[in-house]
Amino acid sequence: LMTAATAKPEIVSFDMSVDETDLSLTIEVELTYEGRSSADINGAVYGTTYVLDFEDFDAHADSIAQPGTCQNRNAADFSTGAFDTFWEYSLSPADDIGTASYLAYPPPGDLWSVAMASDSECGAVVYTGKFSWNDLVACQDYG
Repeated sequence: LMTAATAKPEIVSFDMSVDETDLSLTIEVELTYEGRSSADINGAVYGTTYVLDFEDFDAHADSIAQPGTCQNRNAADFSTGAFDTFWEYSLSPADDIGTASYLAYPPPGDLWSVAMASDSECGAVVYTGKFSWNDLVACQDYG
């Protein structure tokens, strides 16, 4: 569950398709399930989460608790609780992915879904987003 300091989370697969009949965009991205990751060789570990959005996310300026309208998380899930709880992850992700109990992989909101790629513990996590033309035009940062 830990990524080495020299590695980065792996994008297992990425697919994007456009449905011309209804002008919708579907994105599917399969990523490694990360619990904690290390930012340096000294072994300090930090909680890990994925931010999927059409806007840049600056970890120094943006708040993880304030997602944009097309991001893979809901602001309501981050409105209460301590900052530390935003990084909690399940040791049984096949059962718990996408629940408010583990906000490293939170409930995905109206435009995204999240699931484990298989029933194996700590396998890959799959995010799928479907956006209409109107959804895409209306995407904006928090606030």
